[in-house]
Amino acid sequence: MAHTDKPKILVVNDDAASLLALTSLLDQWADESNYTVHSARSGQEALRQVLLHDFAVILLDVNMPGMDGFETAEAIHQRARSANIPIIFITAFVADELDRLEAYQKGAADFLFTPVIPQVLYAKISVFVALAMKNEELKKQARQLSQRTTDLISSNKRLMQEIEERKVAERQNHAKDEF
Repeated sequence: MAHTDKPKILVVNDDAASLLALTSLLDQWADESNYTVHSARSGQEALRQVLLHDFAVILLDVNMPGMDGFETAEAIHQRARSANIPIIFITAFVADELDRLEAYQKGAADFLFTPVIPQVLYAKISVFVALAMKNEELKKQARQLSQRTTDLISSNKRLMQEIEERKVAERQNHAKDEF
């Protein structure tokens, strides 16, 4: 995430109505919560989005034709740049413990069932958006600290060189005086 961007949320769902419902719900809170919403209709489209943007969190449908949610999550987390993006799996079917285990093994941060309770979704999204903003602030501070360290090292080298030059000049003056 570029340090000037708002955190981004990616919603991935092959069902157009479900995708619209989730993105519309998230859009209602976007200005207040300071994030933007992106969408994808397939696992492949989600992977393309992940190549273009850094996301604070991904809401990922489990049941999609072709590349399902588990395969998509695995592909997202195989790339170093996107390996730490939290994924919330969303599913309409009742998941047993083995399904949830597989979700967590594929990198799920959480698991939600539809119909999604808006207040629960808002609470979860808020946590990940706040975390993304804190992480971005830490990166910014790290960049500033690194620049300050570079500046101090450079200043220190100049001062050491100046001290050495003064010592040489003093030795030359002292040698001249003794002569």
